[in-house]
Amino acid sequence: MYHRTNLITVLPLRILLFAAVMAVTVFPAVMAQNNDTGVYIDPTKSDRDFRTRLNMAGNNVETIINNFGTIGSGNASINQAGVWPRGTGHGHLHEMTGWVTSRVDLPGGGRQVIVSNGYGDSQSNVQDPETGVEWKFHPKPGYYDPTVDNPRIANQLDPNTWPDSWPGKDATWDGQWNGFFGLNQFSADQEAYYVMDDYWNRKFPFYPNANDSSKRGLGMQVSVRLFQWSQALANNILFMFYEVSNSGTTSYSFNMNDNPIFFGGYTDVNPSGAGATDDAAAFNRMENIVYGWSATSVGLWNQFREIPPGYIGWKFLQSPGISTDGIDNDGDLLVDESQESPAGEYVFGSCGTYDDPQFRWEGDENCNWNPLTDDVGTDGIGPLDPNWPGPDPDGTEGNGKPDQGEPNFGRLDNAESDQIGLTSFFAPLFGTVLISDEESMWNRMQPGFFDIPQQAVNQYWIFGSGPFELLPGQTERFSTCFVFGANENEMFRNAQVAQRIYDADYRFARPPLPPRLQAIPGDGKVVLVWDEVAEFSFDPIYGYDFEGYRVIKATDPRFRDAKDITDALGTPRFKVSVAQYDLINDLTGPHPLQLGEEIDSPTGIHYYMGDDTGLRHYYIDEDVINGREYYYAVVSYDHGYYDDFYERGISEIENSFNISPSESPASITLENGVITRFDPNTASARPNTQPTDVDEGQIDTDSQNRITRAEGFTTGQVQAITVARDLLKDLTYELTFEQEGTKTSVEYATSTYSLTDSEGNILIDREPVPRTLANVYSNNWTHELLDEGFVLLFNNRQPTLSNTQITSGWTSDSKTNLRTSIELFPYSPPIIWPINVVVEVFDPNGEPADSSFRTTTGRVKDPVWFKVYEEGSEENVNFIFNSQGTTPGVIDTTNSINLVFRDQPTDSRYTYSWTIRFLAPTRADGTPLPPDQVIPPQPGDKFILRAEVPFSERDKFVFSTSSTQASEESGKDLLDLIRVVPNPYVAATITESRPFLSGRGERRIEFRNLPARSRIRIYTASGVFVRQIETDLGVAVWNLRTKDDLEAAFGLYFYHVEAEGIGEKVGKFAIIN
Repeated sequence: MYHRTNLITVLPLRILLFAAVMAVTVFPAVMAQNNDTGVYIDPTKSDRDFRTRLNMAGNNVETIINNFGTIGSGNASINQAGVWPRGTGHGHLHEMTGWVTSRVDLPGGGRQVIVSNGYGDSQSNVQDPETGVEWKFHPKPGYYDPTVDNPRIANQLDPNTWPDSWPGKDATWDGQWNGFFGLNQFSADQEAYYVMDDYWNRKFPFYPNANDSSKRGLGMQVSVRLFQWSQALANNILFMFYEVSNSGTTSYSFNMNDNPIFFGGYTDVNPSGAGATDDAAAFNRMENIVYGWSATSVGLWNQFREIPPGYIGWKFLQSPGISTDGIDNDGDLLVDESQESPAGEYVFGSCGTYDDPQFRWEGDENCNWNPLTDDVGTDGIGPLDPNWPGPDPDGTEGNGKPDQGEPNFGRLDNAESDQIGLTSFFAPLFGTVLISDEESMWNRMQPGFFDIPQQAVNQYWIFGSGPFELLPGQTERFSTCFVFGANENEMFRNAQVAQRIYDADYRFARPPLPPRLQAIPGDGKVVLVWDEVAEFSFDPIYGYDFEGYRVIKATDPRFRDAKDITDALGTPRFKVSVAQYDLINDLTGPHPLQLGEEIDSPTGIHYYMGDDTGLRHYYIDEDVINGREYYYAVVSYDHGYYDDFYERGISEIENSFNISPSESPASITLENGVITRFDPNTASARPNTQPTDVDEGQIDTDSQNRITRAEGFTTGQVQAITVARDLLKDLTYELTFEQEGTKTSVEYATSTYSLTDSEGNILIDREPVPRTLANVYSNNWTHELLDEGFVLLFNNRQPTLSNTQITSGWTSDSKTNLRTSIELFPYSPPIIWPINVVVEVFDPNGEPADSSFRTTTGRVKDPVWFKVYEEGSEENVNFIFNSQGTTPGVIDTTNSINLVFRDQPTDSRYTYSWTIRFLAPTRADGTPLPPDQVIPPQPGDKFILRAEVPFSERDKFVFSTSSTQASEESGKDLLDLIRVVPNPYVAATITESRPFLSGRGERRIEFRNLPARSRIRIYTASGVFVRQIETDLGVAVWNLRTKDDLEAAFGLYFYHVEAEGIGEKVGKFAIIN
């Protein structure tokens, strides 16, 4: 159980903390000069040599993006752009680019339309004949790490892509993520970031910067961010966000005769696949979305053809604003609001349509900046966030007023812009309006130009917004998104989610952090282990809301063969898990909120929350085939929110918005069928045989993995499960317990446990036994010692009357046929003494064996010819014998034994617990046997009362582990174990991985059960040398390629194994065409 601080109690403290820190802090000068919205205009020019890409796959949409403004690379990324569903190769996009356009006055006279963009496919006249550099956007250096192997666009999931330092940021940001919301702010599940400019657009003699004639184009710097959320409601959406800054000295205006400027997007879509001519499309102006589908419902893709093409929508979300025209352009009852406005004065004023009039800062036009949660400073990170570096050097953190870079203000508040909206849309036929044809573009982007898409043709989609004002140093914004759905209704539902995410300033449900996963292959099994980082995840809205883990398994790296969980409409929403582990907090079964119900769009599916199993950080998969590659994901999920979660103690936050659970994203990135990256919570493993000359590490347990009780009398059991044999050491471990008393001196509860090793290391130091929801100690729990290579599974036992009645009785070699009955003295509640007691019968003609109390005072004792003692210790147990038979002190059919104990040393009487009654034997029908068939207890007969005994300080478990070491088995015996799999090889084998979307894929023959250091030589039947393979893993793999990298022919082959220090073996196998 983790201690978690309540958000409500922390927030006022944070304000005090700010005030104290600010009072004593002297802040250095800020490193870089930003404009009024906090955007850094980078003076470094772009460089074509820094072009790179990224395969973005943070949810169900997978696509190639480029850092020069495009999604997809045209013919260079067929079936890799706008892939939906992820992993199918169903590319729905050819190429998309954002663009900036103006009609400007040229120095020599005349006016010219200039279109700055990144589009590069099938476009003419796009390259400078002198420099060879395209008249396009190019990336500015410094926004990703170009020194690593296979450099990629900087993205939040891969720290290797982050530069050592960020342009315009101080040293606090070095090596950290430069997120949309600030320093190390991971607002989405995947976010990519780059900056580009149109410096090299020299097609026309226009010079936007009077101080530097080398800067061309329109003098635009564009910061680009792409977002993806994996939450089930949003996992079919890709967001594109553009911040366009005027880095020149030319002023652009909303006057059509004075350098009017427009933003927009240009897309070549393929709803049915590349080259299809059956594109159907429609435009919904009310929703600002154009969408397309296959008119024939048949795609041109080669794989997963059973999946219909579905629908793709391109939705316009954000336009530039005009803050100087005195007009309420966006209809929110606020005039000329601007994301560039400073905080201003604290005044009473209108909040437009967003809230009632109230006191607010002038720059917080929609009245939603909250000093308790949003006053985190310009870096966007506060003391409640992980890795908080301290107060902002510029003094903005905790200063009591909004600043650029803080949530719900300025550039991070979309409502604080008087947006002009979408002003044009057109859908020309493919090849008719090229983006390089400036005049054709200009004529169609005029305000009010809205086209109706044609049907069953190949077409472009083009959005436009303008004109507006963009003065030197000013920044305006433009954003769109692609949404996908299996049908029109689903696509519009996803578009509704996209709009809500945008309206919430790109703040959406944040899942827990993904755990870091490791997969350990073994012989016939794969062991997964992961860390606990997800359990400390903090959601800015819902606080600490982690709930559990789900384990997902597949044989395809895109998890296509993991079974889908679909909603009521048949849409896949989640993957079926092979294991699930959740907190014990009474949140079980289906979540009370239906997915989509929070946005009034229910889908008929509830997230399954688990069964209160308790958390675990390992999983042993024994449902595997040796040699086959398996792919795993461990997703963490939160508990969402519902009306009663605060009252039930599930959530620490009171009166929040209901939301369905979110789970962390998990994907394996492939490019052209080659795996290029694993998310931290994904892994692959190929189980196989181990080297035959090595004895793997092991634990000395019995066949059921139970360790030995060396001391004590507990009936509880402890299992030691091997997780990683390579981590086992040559050590002996001792496990001990402590208990605490409960109602009486003989009743107790196991309270702590400890583990030490033979080197004196304390591995577990008086760890409290976990408690249940009823606040009693658990009987079953797990303790993970993953660094030691094993876990301990505890099964404690508690005595009950019913169980004791079942397990107690005469030993099998006893001669008597008397029946017995076990009872408890009728105290309320009864006293259940955890003890195993033996009643041993002695010869009644001999000396008395023991004496019993006559009453609970214990003062008068009577001789008896039996003995009562604890099993194991053989210590006498006090008792009262109710002798009503013919022979006093001898057990007969009318007798009973009451076990008693003195509860406190000062007590004058003993206390009853168990009663053992001896009854006459009966026939099967329940009638008594005749007296001559009654066999009284004979000398040596034993009755055992068996009550469960919990772990206590009397108990000690001891077990040993041994490390992996060389085997002592003879060499010939080892070589006889070598096998070729499959033999013969016929066309293919189940162990071959097939991540490729086209082509033959992997071919694989395995030599198994090899000694650790082995060399295999392969020859044809005629003796021609084919290939040599060396291994120290116990398995050698041949890809059916010769030493000259030619494909091996079918036929008979011989192999020669040379095992170092062991011997040699020759065998044969066949390849059948």
